[in-house]
Amino acid sequence: MLKAFRDNLKYLSWVLWGVILIFVLFVFVDFGAGVPGGTPPSQAAATLGRQAVSYGEFERSYRQAEDFYRRAYGQQFTAELTRQIGLPLQVLDGLIADKIVLEEARRMGLKVTDEEVRRQILQQPGFQDLDGSFIGQEVYNDILRSNGYRPGEFEATVRSQLLTGKVREVLSENLYVSDDEIADAYREGVERAKIRFVELPADRFAAEVKLTEADLHEYFESHRRDYRIPEQRVVDYLLLEPSLLRATLAIDEEEIRAYYDEHVDEFREEERVHARHILLKVDRERSDEEAVRQLEAIRRRIEAGEDFAALASQVSEDPGSKSRGGELGFFGRGQMIREFEEAAFSAAPGDLVGPVLTNFGYHLIEVLDRREAGRRPLEEVRERIRDQLLSLRATSLAESRAQELAERIEREGLDAPEQMRALADTEEGITFHTTPPFGREDNVSGIGRATAFSVAAFELEPGKVSDAVRVARGWAVLQLREVHQPRLPDLDEGRQEVERAVRETRQLELARQRLQEGRATAAESGIDALAAELELEVEESPEFGRRGSIGRLGVQAQLAAEALSLEVGEVAGPLLLERSALLFEVVERKVFDPAAFEREKDEIRSLVRQERLDRMLNALVARRREELEVRYDTQLLRNFDLLPDDQT
Repeated sequence: MLKAFRDNLKYLSWVLWGVILIFVLFVFVDFGAGVPGGTPPSQAAATLGRQAVSYGEFERSYRQAEDFYRRAYGQQFTAELTRQIGLPLQVLDGLIADKIVLEEARRMGLKVTDEEVRRQILQQPGFQDLDGSFIGQEVYNDILRSNGYRPGEFEATVRSQLLTGKVREVLSENLYVSDDEIADAYREGVERAKIRFVELPADRFAAEVKLTEADLHEYFESHRRDYRIPEQRVVDYLLLEPSLLRATLAIDEEEIRAYYDEHVDEFREEERVHARHILLKVDRERSDEEAVRQLEAIRRRIEAGEDFAALASQVSEDPGSKSRGGELGFFGRGQMIREFEEAAFSAAPGDLVGPVLTNFGYHLIEVLDRREAGRRPLEEVRERIRDQLLSLRATSLAESRAQELAERIEREGLDAPEQMRALADTEEGITFHTTPPFGREDNVSGIGRATAFSVAAFELEPGKVSDAVRVARGWAVLQLREVHQPRLPDLDEGRQEVERAVRETRQLELARQRLQEGRATAAESGIDALAAELELEVEESPEFGRRGSIGRLGVQAQLAAEALSLEVGEVAGPLLLERSALLFEVVERKVFDPAAFEREKDEIRSLVRQERLDRMLNALVARRREELEVRYDTQLLRNFDLLPDDQT
């Protein structure tokens, strides 16, 4: 019974699963770390405030996640499954959550000592010999190296894991779980039902519904408060965009060199190889032998003088690099899957290597160049430093100028839209905008829904100006133009919505009446007889609990509660769903076991506490994401078909 409870106490969101995925110590899993055809790791896969998730971080974690799922699901792990579970965004959101939680730990003043990290590592079975003693520094380093880690990187991961644990400890200090809550959680976890049902669509009765003006007036008057328009506001605002200010700024050579000299570790890199590849996959259509034979033929063509890049563009099955002629750029150890890495690093520039077998298929690799370990020359990173300094300076300048503008508008009494617009017309990097009327929770075009902008707008008095407010595109200074008080609308303002509501209500009632008439048939001859009479299919639900989803019907609290109150064989309904009426028969029931509950109460309490902690951490991450205005790299989304090609 406890297993059933555990299986159904699954309230972790994708954010928390992402955190867990990033912090798991995959000591004995062979991970590749580069996404073939990926983007150079110096770019940001996502930004959150002043922090960024680099492409290097994303690529490494994405390959770890892929390998984890591949080992868990075997041949069932396909590209389609990857798309369905949203793996790229799972990984990226996990990395974002990781940074948010670590920043929260720093905000709380939490620290992890070197001794705590050492103790945690020594407790890992993978680093112990048969006697339980540490395996030794040399073997330890070899294990990390073979899995793409340097000792410092691995120990930083352990430190992050321990910091996350300490955040959870702080959040749990005042957490209390009562016996009633435990009993409710246990009941929700173990009480289960399965039903067979017929669902009658309401739109089957569309032709029978005829509406008059009196019908609409009657419905509107009795539901008028449902159409109440809340307070709305109209705001003029000046927007200072760092992207526009960048054009007015310059970074001189001395600043670039000073940054380079002060951030030595940032530009240090291990030995790196520049390569390109051609990938042929093994599947139902192509055996291992066929893939090897085809790749060897391709190799002979290249050795005979054909262009590698042109052939890769034609035949390679790596979607990430195919369009670039198989180009992978420079990569270090631990960024590619092990077999690929070993082949590339064992070759000299100009060598063709392969066929090389990995989890992805067979590769033909051409090594173009290699760099020994050391610090990257300033010439190679100059533009990256310039871009980084420009972004930091533009963001800082936008914030300071926005605050200066707010103070100037207040000081000089610039309370007319024309005066605000004049400021935008005379200064670089500033644009003037006026919002349409919007409510507290409405989406504001170009700004977003329920942001700090909306909060500031609803705190302002007419004619007053806000402090600088952070928005997705930069910083905004708001001035309240109009306040539209809450009001009840006239019928004409909401006529379309009212007509739709009345029509749907009438159709649902007719569907309910028809099933009510057929309930006697279902009770006497079975639910199948009623289905045949109505020309409907009988469907069977998966097993569900009080709070669970009922197959394709989704979450239906009333249906679940009623089913869990009945015995096997009882018929119930009709119940109204959103667009249909439903009659059902209970075919399976699992019930609360008081004796089992008493035996397992302590463990259930622990599970409920953990679940509540996860919810708290989830809420914290969600709140910080909103405050930091997380932004994904558009090209990354396109690479994984998560964004249309024409969307920017």
